[in-house]
Amino acid sequence: MTKNFMSVKGAAIQVRNIFIDCGANVGAVLSEFVQKYPDRKFYAFEPNEDLIPDIKEHVRSVGGTDFVEILPHAVWVRDGVVDLFVGHHINSTMLPGKVVPAAHATQVDYTRPVPVPALDFSAWLRRTIAPDDDVIVKMDIEGAEYPVLTKLVADGTIDLISVLYIEWHYDRFPAMAKSQHDRLLEAVAARVELRPWD
Repeated sequence: MTKNFMSVKGAAIQVRNIFIDCGANVGAVLSEFVQKYPDRKFYAFEPNEDLIPDIKEHVRSVGGTDFVEILPHAVWVRDGVVDLFVGHHINSTMLPGKVVPAAHATQVDYTRPVPVPALDFSAWLRRTIAPDDDVIVKMDIEGAEYPVLTKLVADGTIDLISVLYIEWHYDRFPAMAKSQHDRLLEAVAARVELRPWD
């Protein structure tokens, strides 16, 4: 990982280049970002343990084994255990009421929740990231972006992120008002550079 240094009042400050993948899925997009940002340390969160071997294989295929750390946790607003509702691997969610587009044959199965470890992403950022680090986050967490980002904005940890690649899912949750999405989008965009990644 390339490390840069800044000088503040004569003191050298190490600036780390970090990429955090929230919702790594099978690792296909992660491997693309590893190739795009070869100078970064990567953290990859994925709560579905069945997908971890796929992530490892994608990481291995692009030579990222030494600088990609895989964390088998759900990105959430508190530490503990949460229920993951599984459908097709691209549609799993922790939130009730998700409707999968007709193009996908498999809907979310709300009858058989899978308990998975979760972590408070805001608290993890505070423990892991220094204010001078250059941090890129990719977030694709199937609706959980709304509570997670709401907390990051409220407690200020959103300011530890330089760039946020995000896929929003308000259109998959009929009970969510578009105005709710718009308010959060505006609040996040005021604090961090937003980029679509798909």
